[in-house]
Amino acid sequence: MLQRLGLDRLTRVVYTQLITGRHREADELAAHLGVPADDVRTALERLAQLDLLRPSGEDLGELVDPRLALRALLLRQMSGIEDRLREFEEDRAAATALIDRYVEARPGGREPGFEYVNGQVAVIDRLHELSRAADTEWLALLPDGPSSTSWLEPARELHRKVLARGVANRAVTTDSVRGDTRVALRTAWEAEPDCRVRTVPSLPVHLLLVDRSLALLPTDPRAPWHGVVQITVPGVVEALNSLFERFWENAVPLGSSGPGPDEHELSPRERELLRLMARGLNDEAIRRRLGVSLRTVRRIVADLCARLGAASRFEAGYQAARRGWI
Repeated sequence: MLQRLGLDRLTRVVYTQLITGRHREADELAAHLGVPADDVRTALERLAQLDLLRPSGEDLGELVDPRLALRALLLRQMSGIEDRLREFEEDRAAATALIDRYVEARPGGREPGFEYVNGQVAVIDRLHELSRAADTEWLALLPDGPSSTSWLEPARELHRKVLARGVANRAVTTDSVRGDTRVALRTAWEAEPDCRVRTVPSLPVHLLLVDRSLALLPTDPRAPWHGVVQITVPGVVEALNSLFERFWENAVPLGSSGPGPDEHELSPRERELLRLMARGLNDEAIRRRLGVSLRTVRRIVADLCARLGAASRFEAGYQAARRGWI
């Protein structure tokens, strides 16, 4: 307890005794605790280093108000955690870049059950090929919403093709598409009763499933249609189908009004953003999952921090969890 803040067992015990205010001298405190006086003085020096104790004319020094000193210590700890999260994200991006370089260097980009398709033109050609080959079912997870319109027309055309051939069609996209006024995708989808579309607050990645036997995933979620991996390994495809069905079960039909605020006056998007923020995702990753702009993400984060009285993103996630918001 408190070791992560820099207080070892003896330092914590000494600090607790100082808070009670019952002792005036280090030798007296050492005798009370039954430890050498030098060990007590070492603990006092450690408390001074942590700004919990201020040296003064008195033997034990002057205790800094714990309401201020401990809060400052906690905030420094939070800052360190945020730095480590940023470092992790940088390492993850670097590792992903190395994996992509390895994939690009492989002759033909193939291995059993996996086929890599690189380049936007090649990816679009593969999508059209699959739309002609689909026989029974076409399932899709479509993040990014209206914040990036690059996928809207291709998605619309592919859905129209498979529907015309009588292939069952289901798609899950983000709630952000409900409030979009720049594109006609929502109206077009709603006009086709055979094309069932539902929405959720956020989605982790683009995904296409064809006839429950083939899956298509982007190699880089930041540029989903610039490179994909086609997967036909049965165990992997079955797991991805289960992932789609889980999102589908929890999604809301596009034609309905959608869920309202919860008992904490949080919209589904705000609650999901808090959950993603508490997991350490940065603004860009959250933007992709929610299908909104970076400006919108930062505006919602600032508003939530103000409502929670939080000085940092990490503290906002902590406060939200403590209050039962997430």
